Amino acid sequence: MTNQFKVAIAMPAEAEPSVAVGLFDAFWAAGVLWNRIMGEREQPRFAPELVAKSHKPVTTSTGVIIVPHSTFAERPAADIVVVPTMLIASGRQFGRDNPGVVDWVRHAHDAGSHIVSACTGSFVLAEAGLLDDRDATTHWAFVDLLKSEYPRTRVLADRVLVSATGDGRIVTSGGAASWMDLVLYLVGKFAGPEDAMRLAKVQMFDWHHHGQNPYSRLTTRPQTSDRQIQLCQEWLADHYCDADPVVEMIRQSGLSRRTFGRRFYTATGHAPLDYVQRVRIEEAKQLLETEDLSIEQVAAEVGYSDTVSFRRLFKRMVGETPAAYRRRQSVSETARTISQLPVLPEQAEVNRDPNLTRAGASSIHRVIELRE
Repeated sequence: MTNQFKVAIAMPAEAEPSVAVGLFDAFWAAGVLWNRIMGEREQPRFAPELVAKSHKPVTTSTGVIIVPHSTFAERPAADIVVVPTMLIASGRQFGRDNPGVVDWVRHAHDAGSHIVSACTGSFVLAEAGLLDDRDATTHWAFVDLLKSEYPRTRVLADRVLVSATGDGRIVTSGGAASWMDLVLYLVGKFAGPEDAMRLAKVQMFDWHHHGQNPYSRLTTRPQTSDRQIQLCQEWLADHYCDADPVVEMIRQSGLSRRTFGRRFYTATGHAPLDYVQRVRIEEAKQLLETEDLSIEQVAAEVGYSDTVSFRRLFKRMVGETPAAYRRRQSVSETARTISQLPVLPEQAEVNRDPNLTRAGASSIHRVIELRE
């Protein structure tokens, strides 16, 4: 009998159900789905369970109802404890509302379990004190909040997977979909690289090799602490492609260059030129996602006449070339074509009939065959 590793997945009401269930299914699938498809003997490598406050069904904040297997108070033995994405506005507030969850995580760590988190689950690990004076990551949109609430945590914002300890017993992962990277890492670590490879193939998981930068917004939210700087930010939103927007912002502010630079950095966290570059590259990302412009045209649209410099800056800030970003982020031609297909009369009943009509299905198949 193949050794099975026990996995306990936290399931408080704040957990994002798609991630919690996705984690459960992925661990369940290791050693099962590939073997089933290939006609081999199934060898389940993990025994996952969902752990909640009580045995009663959990109604999550998205309205999905989940039935847990055990409770935090029961403290089920586990080789791996996983905290999935949490739909929360504050780790501190979550800790006050859910002391049982935090205590469970802390106790599991003391008992020798590996403690890992997906996305904003890192806030729970930080609240348990497991990230003090250690490296961690979280979703790019919550980096500043994690730093603010837990200043002792060293946040590596651009990383997808971060080991907080030398022995890999505490691992945090970045954005929401990075739970797939986390699962592949854990399956490889506990069950071996072959099982991880098979799981990746059968579930079509892919590593986020470029970190979180390709997915993150490069500019910060508009600030209101400094009215003069805020007005400059608002002006820049419509004039980022001007020849020298920094000079114009300084002129409009009525401040000296040195004073403007200091106040701009204090208000935004970025030097003026760096902020302009971030605004431009963010706009370039949007154009690459939605328009059919050439790379040269995109560069010109956002204020760069030198395409070589634009490509170099884009790769430095995003982590991949404009062409690579477009291939990965833009809507495929197949999907665009399918979305433009006329709705057949019999397809108007699709909401009442879950079976796609034969005519509709054949139309989609023809489009895919033509485009492949």
